[in-house]
Amino acid sequence: METIVIQGVFIGKVEECWGGLISAIDKLESHRESWLGSEGLPGDEHADLRHHGGLDRALHHYPAEHYRHWRKQYPRQRWQQPAFGENLSTFGVSEADVCVGDLFRWGDALIEISQPRSPCYRLGRRWNLPELPLELQRQGRCGWFYRVRRAGMVSPDAPLELVQRHYPQLTVASLLRWYFGEPLERCGLRQMMACDALSLRWRKTAAQRLASGVVEDWTARLSGPECLESKPVA
Repeated sequence: METIVIQGVFIGKVEECWGGLISAIDKLESHRESWLGSEGLPGDEHADLRHHGGLDRALHHYPAEHYRHWRKQYPRQRWQQPAFGENLSTFGVSEADVCVGDLFRWGDALIEISQPRSPCYRLGRRWNLPELPLELQRQGRCGWFYRVRRAGMVSPDAPLELVQRHYPQLTVASLLRWYFGEPLERCGLRQMMACDALSLRWRKTAAQRLASGVVEDWTARLSGPECLESKPVA
């Protein structure tokens, strides 16, 4: 992997949609050179700051080749970037090709992969496919986030260039498999805890699972908080 050509850069504004839900998932393409700061691209907003955005989730990258798969699985939908709320879209690199801690140069900025994405119910609401977040999770087609290590001017015309790779064994695909597919696999959890480049949120979750032997409830994230409220008590 030498350079990755960017197919699209996208930013979104918070707005009311889908029956009153507030979201910034409907993003628009940006063709301008802009300043990439520690919390992302200028004008890119987040409705739920607890679960979206922040220093470890400044940019979301989604592989454009996944769209071919979604067109086959859901042929009635008009899939095109940025259907998954991504900031960066590319061809030729997927979750199996990049690792947490990978440092990329983008224009004058340096960005580092911090964690995979945990898909949430807003995607299901956006496409009227309630099962979609769980499908992304099961199939490992989630994309990943970057933190900004050095702010600077960036452009859709500037490629991503891999500068450093510190954790070649910790691909995004492996992390997704351990986190969602084998969530109590102790070797994987220990590797996540020991990786300083992985976001603190994911490392804390790994530590909690190791200590308790219990996986946290994903209902609110995948189906919406109202589903958690209506869930019967065991």
